[in-house]
Amino acid sequence: MAKKLLIINPVQQVEYQEFWNESAVRVMQYPPTNLAYLAALTPPGWDIEIIDETIESLAFKDADLVGITSLTPTASRAYAISEEYRRKGIKTVMGGIHVSMLPEEAIQYTDSVVIGEAESVWQDSIYDFERNELKKFYTGEHIPLRNLVRPRRDLLSNKYALNLGGVETARGCPNDCEFCSVTAFNGRKYRVRPVEEVLDELESIDNKNIFFSDNTIVGYGQKAEQRAIQLFRGMVDRGLNKRWFSQVGIDIAYSPEVLKWARKSGCSGLAIGFESISEAALQAMHKTRNLKVGVGRYKEGVKRIHDHGIAIAGAFVLGSDGDTKDVFQRTTEFILDSKVDATQITILTPLPGTRLYSNLKEEGRLLLTNYPDDWMHYDFTEIVFRPKHMTHDELMEGVTQIYRDTSSRPRSWLRAFSTFARTRSTYGTAIAYLWNRGSGSLWVQKYEYMKSLSPSAVDDSCLSRPLSGD
Repeated sequence: MAKKLLIINPVQQVEYQEFWNESAVRVMQYPPTNLAYLAALTPPGWDIEIIDETIESLAFKDADLVGITSLTPTASRAYAISEEYRRKGIKTVMGGIHVSMLPEEAIQYTDSVVIGEAESVWQDSIYDFERNELKKFYTGEHIPLRNLVRPRRDLLSNKYALNLGGVETARGCPNDCEFCSVTAFNGRKYRVRPVEEVLDELESIDNKNIFFSDNTIVGYGQKAEQRAIQLFRGMVDRGLNKRWFSQVGIDIAYSPEVLKWARKSGCSGLAIGFESISEAALQAMHKTRNLKVGVGRYKEGVKRIHDHGIAIAGAFVLGSDGDTKDVFQRTTEFILDSKVDATQITILTPLPGTRLYSNLKEEGRLLLTNYPDDWMHYDFTEIVFRPKHMTHDELMEGVTQIYRDTSSRPRSWLRAFSTFARTRSTYGTAIAYLWNRGSGSLWVQKYEYMKSLSPSAVDDSCLSRPLSGD
């Protein structure tokens, strides 16, 4: 009889569950293709099931072995799931970026921790389990991305919105931003899959809409640009007829040939990390690529991408030591003046494994440190450290005001009409509108709800003042 393997993607626990259930809006739910890769690497003789708590309930089914992935905001939930299975006498293995940064924390809640990328060690862990010799730690290597297995997409739920399929073409990021743990996990070397292998995979899947899950779909330098053009031209030559989205740096705006073939191959939108319209903030973040382009050229870059009929989802991170109180109004003005199509505003969050976390910890500025329970607050919507040039309330109110000014229903409609005028895509326009309304309304409602609580969910005495001397 086949042994049973459950692979689980936990949902983030939230402190105010009733509010969240009533108000949460999922604009674009992304399937956990990373878990489908693990399923494909599992040796024969296993019955495998992938459970994604973001779209379905976890019934704690019986199994022989349970694998659990984790991001930092989902860590406390992941540990709770693991402990529940261990109480039932079922072994658990945990992996993902959070436990890779904090394996000694994770091993308190699981039988085994996979550190780093799991492909090179997953089969070893399964074989060791079968021999009752499961080790506490397995450390994966940064493998070449040639001849990867095809992920078991047949095990992914059909409940994901937009018929969205995930495809990975590269890993790693040559940047080394202060707040990002990608380089610690995937490395600074930009590793690419052979273009023909990516095209073969795209040709084999039914999904019309594709999200390229790379940290950046276009690397840096002429060689990386030529590789991107080869991929996009290949999609055109094969007549794949896909609509796709991905993440990329603002410097793509100055690569017209890349943009031309991106659009021809079906690019509907690009997520770009502007991060800040303050060069002081970019310097504090060590965001060198953006500094090289220059904040003064952001609007020109947006226009260049728009001129190719491609929508832009702009991401901004507020609360860094380079931010002063005028950043909120300036960010609002940039969003509206530049006509960025959709917007994501987040609070600077010190994730474990980053220099930002280490620096704030050393400076004594971390405020929520009752780990692992407090990890659920490290979700980019809460302030978990003491800001330098403003109070907690000023930072939260400033971000909320940006959302009020840019994502109200009338403003979202105006932005959507502008998107359609540039792209002529009803699909991309709908996504931009839903993104703005979903993220904006959820943020504002959550903020107003938390403000109404008494006593406050956070100790105002330690959050209501900036650092001394500022």
